[in-house]
Amino acid sequence: MLHFCKLDYGSASDCGARKIFYTGLQDGNHTFEVCTNGSQGVGCASYNWTVDTIPPTAYVTASAPITNALNVSVDILFTEPCTGDGGFRCSSVNACNLLVYGAGHVIPSSLIILQPNLKYSLLVGLSSTVVYGRVILVMDKNFCTDAAGNRFTRTMNSSFSVHFDRRNVYVNLRTHIPEKLLQLNHEIRTVQATNDYDNLKVYLYFSRPVLNSSVEILNSLSTSQGAFLPIHGEDLRKRRFGFQVSNISSIAVVTIRLDASSIVSRQGTPVSPIAPVTFLFDSDRPAVRLSTTSSSRTKEHSIPIWIKFMKPVFGFNSSFISISGGQLLSFSEISRSTYIVEIQHVDDILSVKVPENVIVDVAGNKNLASNVLKVRHYSVPIISSVISTFATASFVATSFTAGLLTISTASLQSVGAFSRSSCPLTSDPARILFRSACHIQVFALSRWLAVTLPIDYYEFVRGLEWSIPYFSLPWESENTLPVMIGSSSSGFHSSVSKVQDLGTLEDKNLRTDASVYGSPLTPMDYRSFFESQNFKPEAEYILGLEHSNGWRYFRRSMFWLAVISGCLMLLHALLLLILKFKRKTSEKQRGYGALTFPRFEIFLIVLSLPCTCMVSTAIIQGGTPLGFIVGILLLGTVFLLSLALLLFLSFGITLGKLLQYKELHQEGEIFHWYQEIVRIILGPGKRGQWTWKNQTNSVYLTMLGPLFEDLRGPPKYMLTQISSGNSRNRGDRIIASDDENEDSEAPFIQKLFGILRIYYTLLELVKRVSLGIVAGAFLNRSSKVPTLALLCISSFQLFFLLLKKPFIKKKVQMVEIISVSCEVGLFATCFVLLEKEVSGQDETRVGMFMIILFLLGFFSQMINEWYALYRQTVQLDPAQKSFLAGLKLSSIGFLLFFIPQKLIGCLERKVPVNMDGEASNTSPPADRCRSSGSRSSGSTDKPWMKQLRELAKAGFSKDGNGNPSDPSSSRARWSGIWSAKRSGSSSVKTSSDFKPKSKALDRDLEAIFASK
Repeated sequence: MLHFCKLDYGSASDCGARKIFYTGLQDGNHTFEVCTNGSQGVGCASYNWTVDTIPPTAYVTASAPITNALNVSVDILFTEPCTGDGGFRCSSVNACNLLVYGAGHVIPSSLIILQPNLKYSLLVGLSSTVVYGRVILVMDKNFCTDAAGNRFTRTMNSSFSVHFDRRNVYVNLRTHIPEKLLQLNHEIRTVQATNDYDNLKVYLYFSRPVLNSSVEILNSLSTSQGAFLPIHGEDLRKRRFGFQVSNISSIAVVTIRLDASSIVSRQGTPVSPIAPVTFLFDSDRPAVRLSTTSSSRTKEHSIPIWIKFMKPVFGFNSSFISISGGQLLSFSEISRSTYIVEIQHVDDILSVKVPENVIVDVAGNKNLASNVLKVRHYSVPIISSVISTFATASFVATSFTAGLLTISTASLQSVGAFSRSSCPLTSDPARILFRSACHIQVFALSRWLAVTLPIDYYEFVRGLEWSIPYFSLPWESENTLPVMIGSSSSGFHSSVSKVQDLGTLEDKNLRTDASVYGSPLTPMDYRSFFESQNFKPEAEYILGLEHSNGWRYFRRSMFWLAVISGCLMLLHALLLLILKFKRKTSEKQRGYGALTFPRFEIFLIVLSLPCTCMVSTAIIQGGTPLGFIVGILLLGTVFLLSLALLLFLSFGITLGKLLQYKELHQEGEIFHWYQEIVRIILGPGKRGQWTWKNQTNSVYLTMLGPLFEDLRGPPKYMLTQISSGNSRNRGDRIIASDDENEDSEAPFIQKLFGILRIYYTLLELVKRVSLGIVAGAFLNRSSKVPTLALLCISSFQLFFLLLKKPFIKKKVQMVEIISVSCEVGLFATCFVLLEKEVSGQDETRVGMFMIILFLLGFFSQMINEWYALYRQTVQLDPAQKSFLAGLKLSSIGFLLFFIPQKLIGCLERKVPVNMDGEASNTSPPADRCRSSGSRSSGSTDKPWMKQLRELAKAGFSKDGNGNPSDPSSSRARWSGIWSAKRSGSSSVKTSSDFKPKSKALDRDLEAIFASK
């Protein structure tokens, strides 16, 4: 019998003997097959077995190779079941086939069989006492066998390292901005500043690698200005990231912030928050400006000069100042950008400059050259002082004389020396003096215009500042500077002194202080010290109360305005009290005349408006909250007063609600050519009279007279067709109606002109208020706007004056034309000075020309004022028209204020009662002072319209048959005045007969209209 053997898929071979040996079998399943070939046929048998020579092993993995947790989950995966000798076991910390080396241990209770005999899971605890470290997880050796009997063998995969790190993860935000140490507020601080775009790089350095990408970190960055661009390069295994700052302005305080909460390290620990980094980027060169309160000229021997940089600078000292024509007296640092030096004049021309590139600011920019400040030293011209003193003394003397005469007249009126207490005997002098004060104010306010005035004129108008009023306060010293030199209590940050680059410090003490106080500046510190966009130079504030914000002007002007006006009003009140006290024992008292309240106060209010507007606008321009509030309130008050004047003129006069103006026209009168020229320029000079519609309120004619009394109003009623000249015009006559209200109405064109001319008071007020506003608004600023605006307003006023002829009296019209023409010349000259610079003799000529302009208007007003005072004195003696008698009576009236009550009776006997002629029929009616609009019952005076008609009937009667013996006859009453050649039976009138009648008629009409 044959035996054939076959292994696996090999070929069969004769087995021969009973035993066959196979060597070098590979691991795996094997099959041995034996077949026999005998008599009974072929029969086969097979045997299967597995060869396994690979020892079992296991893969050990943890949930995280780096962690900050207290335990970590570990997975164990066997390559094949290893159940021999008990398999994998972990019954305790010391009896566990997973070995832990390092600061950790297994947690047996956490063992989980994921796949029997193949996959297990358990927790490994990491020591809580160790902050960071490493544990090695490794399988034990030979602790089990597989089914083939192979012992467990450890491989590289049978161990795993777990790093744990519970330390905080920090980030360092670095820039290429140079750092400097500055002494700010007496502390050493670290400042980062640059003017180089290449330095605008930001780098983030993390203490541990992070999981975030560069894009994610870019989204975590924010900047106050600009944007970030990533910088590609080595990231130091995810520990360094770089970015470039772009799209930034030429000067900016840049703050970079990192949202650390969005960044996670590899061990899962969030990145600790980091403070923002702030630095100054400034590529602009610092500009510097020199200024002085002495403008371009001064009479002081030493002047303060402010050196103001447009941004903070450090290390600036007096050695950087170029001075020519003077010598340095003192140097002080006021703030981080403002310095003040006091320089004494040596030559006539002082020149001061800060040269270019003498200092560096903190960002490394060198300064630009400053403006060249030239100040001319001069002495006050004697002629300016003499003329201003003369003008002041003349005005004071005139005012004093007018005041005494006003008081005397009011005293005489109070004891009944005149028939009508409302007769405004002082209206002419008061109005002329008021207009003279306004004229002086205009020239005094011109000092504050944005014009370099000639020295002669400038010093001249400084002598007229009492009209504003503008004086130094009693507690002020003219020689002190606006700030205390070296004062440390100004409230400003003192930034000075030491600028050092880090790493180059040679001062050991400074290095030591820097370690303690060298903290970086905060964003607010940077803005406070360096940012120029929001930087307001302290020089403006230091000069503020003195110059820039107008409080100096406000305090001075308003203080003296209150003192002077208050004293005058108290004097007025005292005089009224004296008159009222004497009235108790004087039955003859009729009123207070020109002292009637508030006539004098209206003058004071109108005079104070330009000053109030100037100081109010000045403090508004200063920008302080309190100044803005006070200025708006004062300007609002001025606006309300102007509006009240407009309403009074419109409703009270134009619409005739309160006042009525009556004017006499004499038609047919022949004038010579030169008289026509005078009429065209100065007006017709017609007799006019204001009346109050309600007789009971006629006292308001005196009270409110300053607003209208010397102006021609809109004549609602007129008398026309009064003949004069040739006797052949007998047909011309006035209306012969007995109804005193039946008058001819004015033509439309005359009404229109009358309506417009009454607003001259408002136009004058607008000009003076505008002058005050522009003087305050453009205080210490150069501009052509205020001068041009005032020139236009004054020119329009002159045109209005020539066209409308608003004044009743020709001489007042002439004086006003001269005054306004001089003011127009003043503003025109100022405008020329803005366009053309003059010096030397030309400047002196221009200055004298401007002074002459003032004197022309001033002298014309003074002459008119003294003439008005003379007329007023003469009117005190209406019977004889004697100046000496009037002066004597005014002296008596003045003494009535001071003599004892028991002596008043004796003194009154020397004063004729009703000096206007009511007590005596010997005085002609042309000398009588009659009340305006008197229509009260019981009055001995006939209504003025009836008197005028009777007078006209008597003068133009065809038959002239008046009864000479009848005392009521007009012809009998005026026979003493009219020519004796006239006969009652004469029916033929010659031109020689008419002339005396015409002159007498003029006198009578003047008496009726109570000339103003």
